[in-house]
Amino acid sequence: MKKRWAFLSVSREGARLAGRCAKAMAGEVQISVYTLKKYAEGAAQPYPGDGKLGSFWAQAMMDFDVLVCVMAAGIVVRGIAPYIQHKSKDPAVLVLDAGGRYVISLLSGHLGGANAAARTLSARIGAEPVITTGTDVAGLLAVDTLAQKLNCTFTDFEAAKNVTALILDQKPVEIVNEAGVDLSAVSLPDTVAVTARMTASSQGQIVISESDRLTLQSGHQVQLIPRDVVLGIGCKKNTPAERITAKVKGLLKAYHLHPKALAVFATIGLKAHEQGLIKSAEAFGAAVKIVEDDAIKSVQDRFEGSDFVEKITGLRGVSEPAGYVASGQGNCIAPVVKGDGVTLSLWRMAHNQK
Repeated sequence: MKKRWAFLSVSREGARLAGRCAKAMAGEVQISVYTLKKYAEGAAQPYPGDGKLGSFWAQAMMDFDVLVCVMAAGIVVRGIAPYIQHKSKDPAVLVLDAGGRYVISLLSGHLGGANAAARTLSARIGAEPVITTGTDVAGLLAVDTLAQKLNCTFTDFEAAKNVTALILDQKPVEIVNEAGVDLSAVSLPDTVAVTARMTASSQGQIVISESDRLTLQSGHQVQLIPRDVVLGIGCKKNTPAERITAKVKGLLKAYHLHPKALAVFATIGLKAHEQGLIKSAEAFGAAVKIVEDDAIKSVQDRFEGSDFVEKITGLRGVSEPAGYVASGQGNCIAPVVKGDGVTLSLWRMAHNQK
């Protein structure tokens, strides 16, 4: 899904630059352009409601992934301040001067992607990106940046901050690659070593693992959880979200998989609007992927089928073929489990799907 970018301005000159920036990103992101009513023309629309920027900040912070603000940085800081929550939730916020000379990464440089967005936009409009995050300035690697590069997530933000501080101080840190993820595209500082298991030679560890059973020392050990597990799912009509969620949690626990490793709920078109399934996916922060019937039929003979399921859906199976296709024909972690009107299977994404 394309990221949602909003381009905001408060002057005629700013509105023109915002429009130019929007055109530069057209086709790659979802674009909305807002300005004051007296400057609204072309793709630019007036701010919703009373037409004032001040009344729009709360909605903007909630509805968009990236805010591109062509105005003084002070206006932006005062505007967004009441709505800043946490680096895991806040959108990327960029600030441009009206002359288009600088693109400043103001908020959510790493997790929100503001640093990357500033670099991309700057290149498109011939501006200079301004990045102030410590690891970027020093040419080093932050834990949250590493997580993004490897399609991982983490839950202990304090530990991530502490380990990043060790890297910035050029202290010895280990990446313990228990999950065997591909690190070949990541440039690591000389003080960061990669091992298969923990040793006592470093001051901090980044443990890459899907396991829900890791015992980490608080403060200087952080777990990165690869988001590479696909759940194939079928369910009876109107199955409650609570029941589906409980079943999924039970299956993950049985295979000692961290819930954050679950990235996708894969199912068929007939279940595209099944609210229990949709709400359960939201509870895990997972996307819902609808697998086309033709794709299911092309692989369903690999799995045990059901005459009853075929009568209802026109397909011999749902959970296993949907999970297999959505994972890019990945490896099966857990074959189909049935019960209480829910069928589940677990798959690890093939390398080209990550």
